[in-house]
Amino acid sequence: MNLVGDPTGLQELKKIKEERKDFLRFLITEAKTSFSRSASFKGSDGRHWRLKYEAALGELQVSLDTEPPDGP
Repeated sequence: MNLVGDPTGLQELKKIKEERKDFLRFLITEAKTSFSRSASFKGSDGRHWRLKYEAALGELQVSLDTEPPDGP
């Protein structure tokens, strides 16, 4: 499976991989199994990112989330 998208978002995922592998596994599973085929996460810089699964391409795409979740 390929991981593609925004370079900054990819760096944030690498940080998550180094610090919290179980959370990265959760994000990937959520992106693959959720109705929207995506999962949101917050980077260390406070920005919100979206991990989207494109099954036809065999890719996980990372992009800046234009509609971050409500709340703190």
